[in-house]
Amino acid sequence: MIGKIIDMNETDAFINFEDGTTMDISVTRLPKDSKIGDNVDISMGSSLSSSSTSNKVIDFFI
Repeated sequence: MIGKIIDMNETDAFINFEDGTTMDISVTRLPKDSKIGDNVDISMGSSLSSSSTSNKVIDFFI
């Protein structure tokens, strides 16, 4: 999915995708020497954690 880097630090980058969603991903998933303002193509494969891609409600029972 194509997105633009809108902010980043040493460990994370915030990507704004074409569909309007924004996601925080590890900079290790970005092309080398990426910087704020660059357009990047991020694979939405299974390497993303389920918590960052799921909209399911989770109940915790104690």
